[in-house]
Amino acid sequence: MQPQSSSRPYIPNVTDLYAEMARPAEVKELLSLPNELLIHILNSLPTPDLLPLTTVAHRFYAVILRIVHNRLIAAANLHERNHTLLLECYHPSAKLTEPPLYCRYLGTNGLEVPDPDFDEEDLVGRLGYLRHRYSRFRPYREGPEARSARTRPGDIPGSRTHPSTSEPQYTGGGYNDDELVRQVLSLDSEERFTQLCAVINLVKLGPRRGLFRSFVEVEDSVLRVFREWLQEVALPAASHIPDLQASSGVSTSGKGKATLSDQDIADGKRLLWVGSAKNVGLKFRVRERKLRRDTPILIRADEETAVSYDIEYE
Repeated sequence: MQPQSSSRPYIPNVTDLYAEMARPAEVKELLSLPNELLIHILNSLPTPDLLPLTTVAHRFYAVILRIVHNRLIAAANLHERNHTLLLECYHPSAKLTEPPLYCRYLGTNGLEVPDPDFDEEDLVGRLGYLRHRYSRFRPYREGPEARSARTRPGDIPGSRTHPSTSEPQYTGGGYNDDELVRQVLSLDSEERFTQLCAVINLVKLGPRRGLFRSFVEVEDSVLRVFREWLQEVALPAASHIPDLQASSGVSTSGKGKATLSDQDIADGKRLLWVGSAKNVGLKFRVRERKLRRDTPILIRADEETAVSYDIEYE
């Protein structure tokens, strides 16, 4: 790999690296570089281009594993830099009326595993473990904007008219904690499924509501919500509603191995994937709406009736 004549540092592209990997002599030269320089070279490549290079050598696997791990930690902390997810999930007929939903970050399980040692022998499977780490968000109906109260001239702290003794204008840090997002799904007797359009974007919030400094599309797909799935996951009327803020129960042991509890397996049934890549999923709490309607006199055993469900985003 020859450096360019320019004074700027040479950063290889993906084609150059793949060409170098095809020659054993060049691989040997690359492996002679210190780890810090290898990280500097490989860190310029996007993650999809890094993953095929893990099969070149054990040392490359360890270096790329560390890069990917650090990138996942940085992505999980984007909310600290004024980033959030913006979710649009609506029936096709409600495209122009359903407002977008701001999502609150809840956490990412499994990223507390320490960085791998370059000399560690048992690294097989660690990338697969990181592949199944998901960050959890919950959409909310956005609360009212903060309003700064103007103090009247002559107001004394502690008096009846001073803003410090009045009721707070809003709570929840911009979110209405008492209003979780709920929607109604209805199916006619001849319908086997209904559809939901799901658009997820990563945005950086601007100075005012509705203004964004950056806007990156994460997923744009259409979900099919089947009648059978709604019947299977619907909660009975007296069911205990679990605490959604609790941890998911995924435990790690050994070198990146995860075990799932029975509750996690049950919760997985309430998850619908957005897209075939399974990068984004939506988990719903479903409850059938008991509507008063006239019972048909004649109905076949295999004939369905019109139903309606309340779905709540978890």
